[in-house]
Amino acid sequence: MIGTPAPKTFRFIMVLLALAFGAVTLSSCESSDSDRLAVIGAVNSTRAENGLPALSEHVTLNMKADAWAVQLRDECNIRHSTLSDGAPPEWRKLGENVGRGGNIEQVHTAYLNSPGHRANIVDPSFTSMGAGAVWGTCNGQRTVFTVQVFMRS
Repeated sequence: MIGTPAPKTFRFIMVLLALAFGAVTLSSCESSDSDRLAVIGAVNSTRAENGLPALSEHVTLNMKADAWAVQLRDECNIRHSTLSDGAPPEWRKLGENVGRGGNIEQVHTAYLNSPGHRANIVDPSFTSMGAGAVWGTCNGQRTVFTVQVFMRS
């Protein structure tokens, strides 16, 4: 007879599905929560200092930024992504900062000292962002690669 699974079987199946989904979700992101939040916090601190509202964190942009940071780390290189690749469908304007350095604060300072990068951080039209911060060794140095993706929807 075909019907709904017994309650214990159903719960077991649901737990397995939840664990499988969690494993896929966790394995798809290399940025630690604390490093990602440090990047976003630095951006929002700079925006507050300039009288601008904070940017909301966007999960899809986090995934895009993290994947690009992993690629940059693996290549030991800095270059921009194709902005629309992996961006959510509601985007109307996108911006991106990519950098690397000894720590997140050094990279943020470098962004602020670069007119183009600073312009993305303080652009009043952006409303949300995602960030990736991935550590690796590049040219014998422990290095963090950060990616900031900005969006107006």
